[in-house]
This record gives sequence, structure tokens and C-alpha cells, in this order.
Amino acid sequence: MLRKYLLPFVAVFGAIIGLMVVFWSGKKEPVAEVPFPPPVSPYSNAIFGEGIVESSSENISIGSPFSEVITDIYVIEGDSVKKGDPLFKLDTRLYEAQAETARRQIELAFANLENYENQFSFYERLKDSKAVSELQYEQSLYALIQAEEQLKVADAQLGEIEANIERSTICAPIDGEILQVNVHVGEIAPVIPPLSFQLITPYSTTTYPLMLMGSKAPFNLRIDIDEEDSWRYQAGVAATAFVRGNSHLNFKLRFLRIEPYIIPKASFTGQTTERLDTRVLQVMYRFEEASAPVYGGQILDVYLEAEKAVHP
Repeated sequence: MLRKYLLPFVAVFGAIIGLMVVFWSGKKEPVAEVPFPPPVSPYSNAIFGEGIVESSSENISIGSPFSEVITDIYVIEGDSVKKGDPLFKLDTRLYEAQAETARRQIELAFANLENYENQFSFYERLKDSKAVSELQYEQSLYALIQAEEQLKVADAQLGEIEANIERSTICAPIDGEILQVNVHVGEIAPVIPPLSFQLITPYSTTTYPLMLMGSKAPFNLRIDIDEEDSWRYQAGVAATAFVRGNSHLNFKLRFLRIEPYIIPKASFTGQTTERLDTRVLQVMYRFEEASAPVYGGQILDVYLEAEKAVHP
């Protein structure tokens, strides 16, 4: 009797469990609220661009006039410096040795000059000009002139070496802030050739600067506009920048200038050698709010006002 009702009971119980599983698994989880929704264009017709924050002086790559060992570094990232403040120093022992040699050359040249002056003065004091041949007189005169010039050359050589010693202390070219320090004591400061800004953008270089600095405030925004939209852009139109990750942080921008040369667009993936198969027009804007919470090198989303596109 028990077996007669057990099997149907188990079947019904399993069916109920199955229905309950289907019911609970079919319930939708509530969608989490997005704390910071993506930015929305404040303009009815707009051009989208990506902008990178840079100093108003543009980013200055501090280099070295010589490939030499670095002996001292006087600044760190975030330091404010004045024009002429020392940034780092190169090893000057070789130049100091050359300077000592140059000083000895000056002493030798001065001694030679005194010798030829005495010889020439002897001929000048002679009462009878026929007591010495004209050839000897001319040779003494030109030997004196040569000694004077050798002393000048020795002085110039010492000045050149002292200038190199002075240039071995690299100083700030402007008032500003240190953004990057990429060198350490004991490393050799390479001589980095100037970069061609027509081939690569200022913020995606294939070489790194020894130090990077720029004016502390205000910040500029270098905006990339795809070449497909470049014809829609009009110089001086309104623009608004949005901070990535918090669209509530947005700022009005003030137009500065257009850089009227379209360049390859850099891919913002962290790989400085990567490119996207497109070109961009770069325009410069400035933050109207000097206290905007942004940092040099930060990428912002930018909307620029544009007229409605009309197709024929």
C-alpha cells in the first residue's frame, strides 16, 4: 500500500521543487543605480573630441647638453621652481681638469709674450737702426704679435671650458612646476634629439624627457577632432569638458587657437608607439576655472558646439 502512493508523492514533490527553482531563478535582480552616468552633450549639435591636459606654457622637456653622469638632483615631482633654479647637475671633473690645463696654457702664453716683448723692445731701443737687419726686426715684430694672439686663444679656451662647467648645471627655463623626474643620480643623461611635432604628438613621444615641467597655472586642453568632423568645427565655438568617471565635474573652456596641421591620432592605450588609422585636427582651449580638479596628462571628454550637418 505504501509503495502504491510513494511514487506519485515523490513525483509531485519533485514537480513542486522544479517549479520553485524556475520561479526563483526567473526573478530579475534590481539594476544597480549608476552613480555617475556618462556625459551628455550640453549642445543640440556638437562635435565630440578627446582632450589632454597640459601646461599653458606647453610641456617642456628638459634635456642635457652633454652625455654625462648625473651627480646631483635638486628637485622632485610637484616642486615649484623659479626661472634659473638648478634642476640637476652633471659630472664636471673632466671639464675642471681641462680648465686647469687651460690656466697653465695661459701662464705659458703670458711668459712667451713677455719674452717676445723684451726681444722687440731691444730692437726698438737701438739708436742705430742699421745695427740690425730689417728681416730680424720684422721677425721679432711678428713673433710678438703671434704671442699676443696665442694668449687671447688660451683665454678663449678657458672661457669655453668654464661655460661648459656652467652649462653642466641644468636650470629651469621658466617659472613652473616639475611634472616628471625620469633620471637618478649615477645615470648617464643622454642627449635627446629634438622631436618632430609634425610626425608625432607632444604627448606620445618615442623617447622620454629627463625632466618634464610646465607653468603651474592655468591649464590648457589640447583637443583632438577627427578629420571627418574637422570641417564642422568653427574657430572659437563654445566647448565643455567632462572629467572621466564623474560627469558631474564639467568645465567651460575658453578658445585659444587652432593648430592648422592635421596629424596622426595617438591611441590612448598607454603604448606610445601605437597609432590609430585616422588623423586629427588639434585645437587649444583653456580652463576658465583655474581651480579645476584636473592634472597634467589627464584625458577629458569634450563636446564642442557645432552647426547642424546639412547633407546635399
